[in-house]
Amino acid sequence: MVVLVNGCSFSRGPDSWPYVLQNKYKFDLINLAQCGAGNTYIFESTIFEILNRNYDLVLIMWSAPSRIDYRVETVFNSSYTSLQSSKLNDWPAKVIHPINDQDYVQKDWIFGCGFLNNDKEMKKVFEPYYRLVSYKQLIESFLIKVLALQNFLKQKKINYVFSFYQDYIEDLKNANKTLFNNIDLANCCIEDNIYNITQRHNWFDTDNIHPNTNAHYAWAQELDKHIKHRKIF
Repeated sequence: MVVLVNGCSFSRGPDSWPYVLQNKYKFDLINLAQCGAGNTYIFESTIFEILNRNYDLVLIMWSAPSRIDYRVETVFNSSYTSLQSSKLNDWPAKVIHPINDQDYVQKDWIFGCGFLNNDKEMKKVFEPYYRLVSYKQLIESFLIKVLALQNFLKQKKINYVFSFYQDYIEDLKNANKTLFNNIDLANCCIEDNIYNITQRHNWFDTDNIHPNTNAHYAWAQELDKHIKHRKIF
């Protein structure tokens, strides 16, 4: 089995939930998740990847609805780019032969998370956009991406599981019920989320933002229950 994962920093790094599941089920894993990535990157890069290679299962952990990303011809000198983030996604214990999944990462993305975190270079690009849009419009744009990827995967007959890195389900409902009601929640693992698990147990990493290893193992167990219930493996 070949599994594709995409997301933000909550889906990458040694001992993160994708690798916990990989160690249990011994599948081949391509992980495109990038630190700082938003939902535009997640949506578009997933479609590009599926059109280039075959996958049996796609696991998406959507990031914050407020994150918007762009592909650019000239990559900025900032850590909030796929070029820089992908350089951090290898570590000594990771299997990178014969294929390193970071070779599949498009290196021309810049991430709006940089603007939200006051990165000087990213503010130049994203400030005009964020000045003009409301949070409701950002959520609606995000919902359309979720629906578009959902329907693309269904059309390709590829099993998938969607999850959300934080608990913003009510925000999605309230922003546009019509869009939200078209999400196939049976294919979403939403009984819990990795951030709530982290908060409940105070399982934060040393930066006090990201989940630690305990939280990743607990989230992998939640996903595993969902996958078993649907008899994907």
